[in-house]
Amino acid sequence: MSHTILDVTDLRKDYSQRRGLIPMLAGRERVIPAVDGVSFYLRENETVGLVGESGCGKTTIGRTVLRLTDPSSGRIVFDGRDITRLSRAELRPLRREMQMIFQDLDAGLNPKMRVHAILREALTVYERPSDAEIARRIRELLEQVNLKDSKLANFPSQLSGGEKRRVGIARVLAVRPRLIVADEPTSALDVSIQAQVVNLLRDLQKHLGLTYLFISHDLPVVELVSQKVAVMYLGRIVEMGLAESIAHQPLHPYTRILWSSLADKRSTEVNLYARSGATAARGTWGVFDFEQPASGCRFAPRCPLYQDKGRPAVCTDPASEPPLRDVGKGHVVACHFA
Repeated sequence: MSHTILDVTDLRKDYSQRRGLIPMLAGRERVIPAVDGVSFYLRENETVGLVGESGCGKTTIGRTVLRLTDPSSGRIVFDGRDITRLSRAELRPLRREMQMIFQDLDAGLNPKMRVHAILREALTVYERPSDAEIARRIRELLEQVNLKDSKLANFPSQLSGGEKRRVGIARVLAVRPRLIVADEPTSALDVSIQAQVVNLLRDLQKHLGLTYLFISHDLPVVELVSQKVAVMYLGRIVEMGLAESIAHQPLHPYTRILWSSLADKRSTEVNLYARSGATAARGTWGVFDFEQPASGCRFAPRCPLYQDKGRPAVCTDPASEPPLRDVGKGHVVACHFA
């Protein structure tokens, strides 16, 4: 069995917000829990999908486990080494092993540099290869991401969205990483190009032994590429298990709604405010404060199961927030009635 390459325990990331002149002068800050006690692990050569609607904290988790953003508390262990409190200098030797594919197609691509220069720069960040070795590695990278040699002379603005994504992936591969956080790698791409990128990432994983934390709202893609899937809601994981179980036998009401919203094909972006039908008719989908989750079960204000059971007090009791509990076969769910 492959060993655990990333182990995250009780991770928190809070942001402070000062609202109004008087609170600002008094130094009073409002704390927004972007990531609120998240735990999970990745085994080597495994893909864990992280799904949830926009703003639930997926990208913050990705950036925090790579220490691009400092955690507020919790523990991050990479390949057996606790990196939670390492300094920037101490982290530098590990940076090449932990890389991120950013959602923004232009992130990491200097608009004033040609593709050849972008790849050359990536190859020389941690090493000092000869010109011949650089030329060989660039040819190898182009072959790995299925990009034509003719694109080396182009600036990013002269590339299509799919070509930009391939250059971004090549740039990440240049440092020979072991763990890659892929943040919405198929967003802003045509459906046919999305399929090509997904197949490329799967092939790279197979041939290079990569480990992915795959962040997306595209649920079929997540099911396709992932062995396990974690579902997030307002900064917390509410369900996690094998991809097939999460997709076809979800236990948490939120997970069911995510998948059914996709089946409805009402939006490519999962937006639960826009749902219509029986659930919306109950009046449970009104606007509320996402920055300060409800006490108890934070999904209760929008939960059809909570409504069906007559709004039981256990769901809103601050002392009884549902913990993740194992329901068998490594499937965990945070719901009193799942």
